Amino acid sequence: MSDAIKAEIKRLEDRRFQAMIDSDFATLEELLGDHLMYTHSTAQADNRAEYIALCKKGVFKYLKIDRPVEDMQVYNGDTVVVTGHTKMDAIIHGTPKLLNSRYTNVWVKGVKGWQMVVWQSTPIPAPAA
Repeated sequence: MSDAIKAEIKRLEDRRFQAMIDSDFATLEELLGDHLMYTHSTAQADNRAEYIALCKKGVFKYLKIDRPVEDMQVYNGDTVVVTGHTKMDAIIHGTPKLLNSRYTNVWVKGVKGWQMVVWQSTPIPAPAA
């Protein structure tokens, strides 16, 4: 069962990241939990409504997202912790950025199905010259 849950979360992660690139706010609203806490690599933290509103205003525009590393741990069949490495080409507040981060997110299965309820990312510093 754990493998089936991991496959489902992988599919949902793919949908969520693609929705970020496509500015597909309906999908984001479906996949992000009501009590989401989204902590950016800058330490800015947004709740679900704030994050979606900022995306709709174009504050965060995602162009490309790669996830070269991703690992999942399933707990009690209704909670999944995802950890990984992401590289995002984005435009943040009108400025092109390459975001290279480690991340943790949490998915919980509730009455609305699987939803992401936590995102936390930490920047990976550039190598010393």
